[in-house]
Amino acid sequence: MQHYLVSPEGLKEIESQQIPTEGKFSITLFDAEEWKLLNGHLASAGSAGIDRVLGNLNPQGNSFNQRFERLHPSLFFIGYSDFADDTKEFAIYFFLSANDMTILRNDRLELSQINDWARRGLLTTPSDLAQLLGMEILEHHQRQLELLEDDVDRIEENILETPERWQRSEIINLHKKILGLKKSLNAHQTIFSRLAAMDNHDQGRPSWKDLVADTQQKLENARQTHELIEILMEAYQQAIDNRANDIMKVLTLLATILLPINLVTSFFGMNFEAMPLIHSPLGMPLFFGVSVLIVTAVLILFWRKHWLR
Repeated sequence: MQHYLVSPEGLKEIESQQIPTEGKFSITLFDAEEWKLLNGHLASAGSAGIDRVLGNLNPQGNSFNQRFERLHPSLFFIGYSDFADDTKEFAIYFFLSANDMTILRNDRLELSQINDWARRGLLTTPSDLAQLLGMEILEHHQRQLELLEDDVDRIEENILETPERWQRSEIINLHKKILGLKKSLNAHQTIFSRLAAMDNHDQGRPSWKDLVADTQQKLENARQTHELIEILMEAYQQAIDNRANDIMKVLTLLATILLPINLVTSFFGMNFEAMPLIHSPLGMPLFFGVSVLIVTAVLILFWRKHWLR
């Protein structure tokens, strides 16, 4: 495990956990193999329920269930889910008390960012750090939402040009992603709201209520994107139906054109001796001539009725 003291001077690694003075608090990072030491580390804040909480977590941190659980009057277990630059989702789990944030080790958590926040005077309590992490997570969710909207525009353009079967699978994939994003934003909004109800100190800094309002706005944007994806699915289905109708139109026109010729062919194909022109050398040229006239007449009729457009 690693211990850090957070002060206006930034992060300072310390040998062991210390009782922070006013304006300071501590951060402790625990690796998965050290989880068994958490009960002792959090004993002062009340450790009831920690074993049960840890038993439901994945040590690799790839379980993305957002969590908020009050383990003690002054100890909370919180789970955020965030997105990396490669758009993969990962979990951030931590225990929050009045003077300490105990974070279950996550390689994607940037201590340099926390150090910068501390030097800028944004961190005076663990709640401040939880709030700033929430703001970062919200920005990353917004980025994912923008990527989804770009994909919607790209697929819509492709559908307008040429509808293809692979577009359906992409739309379904987008639908799954937006549902997951909405679920994540809903869960985070609940967490932020519960933290807002307990935290009243803002001292000129953005408050939890602001974060809740921003999350609500992002959630509304996600709902609108969800509606766009559903409209995109309808547009795709309409484009496929129109394409099928065009194919059926061509087949119908061909069948209609060939039907009179088939009728003439069937007539002269009957096994009777007394058939007109059957023994005449002009029979075959006359047959082809009549066929051309029939096809020409049908095409002229279709063109006048605008069926060939």
